[in-house]
Amino acid sequence: MRALVTAEFTDDGVSRLEALGYTVARGGWGTTRQALDREAYVAAAEGAQLLVTEIEVVDAAVLDRLPDVRVVATARGGPVNVDLEACTARGIPVLSTPGRNAASVADFTMGLLLNLCRGIGASERHLREQGWHVDGELPYLHFRGPELSDRTLGLVGLGAVGRRVMQRARDGFGMRVLFTDPAVEGGTVLDELLAASDVVSLHCPRTPQTRGLLDARRLALLPRGAHVLNTAGGGIVDEQALVDALRSGRLGGAALDVFGTEPLPRDSPLLTAPRLLLTPHLAGAADDVVRHHTEQICAGLERLHGRA
Repeated sequence: MRALVTAEFTDDGVSRLEALGYTVARGGWGTTRQALDREAYVAAAEGAQLLVTEIEVVDAAVLDRLPDVRVVATARGGPVNVDLEACTARGIPVLSTPGRNAASVADFTMGLLLNLCRGIGASERHLREQGWHVDGELPYLHFRGPELSDRTLGLVGLGAVGRRVMQRARDGFGMRVLFTDPAVEGGTVLDELLAASDVVSLHCPRTPQTRGLLDARRLALLPRGAHVLNTAGGGIVDEQALVDALRSGRLGGAALDVFGTEPLPRDSPLLTAPRLLLTPHLAGAADDVVRHHTEQICAGLERLHGRA
């Protein structure tokens, strides 16, 4: 059997595929950081029974030209780059890796929160660019913010990431935690959660229903000085409404790792908004994520082959 692996994959994972009887070829995104286009991908995958992808798309047009494919695995939280309907019609099982970067995103979320509340990034830039004092005064008087203990964190979404953020915030920092999630019992109504939260962190899926979820009306429900974090998906926060709330002084600060348009345009008003921490879609980028999704894919394949 032949496998084409264009995902980032550990050497141990390759060995496990070989133990299942696959001859493994590697290329594309996982090797060169350049995704293969359709023609190059089909050429590389000719004769393969197994496709392991991360960025490259496996759709009906690809499958029509690769009749030997028996299994498709994607190193993504869901099969966003695989045509499930086309695979199902051909009797091809699809493996994905839910939660592969949940710990990474949860860690990053707490890092954003600490950075935002305590002015870590802003003070570091000031020290490098302007020196110690701020308008002749001690920096102690300018770069300060709330302790996290006993503050209320509102989580919008309590999936794999949200649960880990809850654990870190509650057990590690002593925060009170509220959540809203239609799939989980015991949550709080969204508008009530917003009104009660010192910090709101988004961990819901990006869907048509969640686009613009935090709009001007809902941002106005937050207590004055509250903070907003979005590591979930671009467009869930109304970006212009967020800029307006920051410029008016209504919000204490915000942090965005994801955006409605990526890469972020150089003329975006987000770049000049006050008290706004911006990072270029990095929350899920921990080194350990490759190990996690490799393990999930290999374990799934071993079950399919009766080796689990």
